[in-house]
Amino acid sequence: MGGREDIWYATNIEIIDYLQVLRQLQFSADGTAVYNPSARSAYLVVNDERTVEVPGGVYVRLA
Repeated sequence: MGGREDIWYATNIEIIDYLQVLRQLQFSADGTAVYNPSARSAYLVVNDERTVEVPGGVYVRLA
């Protein structure tokens, strides 16, 4: 499994930190937008078809 570009090799603390980023995401009431108040980017899959990066400190429309 080593050396693959499509796999995130993370330590336990990196996984915990990323889960915290995901928990902090703030979605609009209708689910069409998200704000990421953290400093790290988060990645979401929208409608099971596309991956969207939500950079830290940025509001992103999902629809």
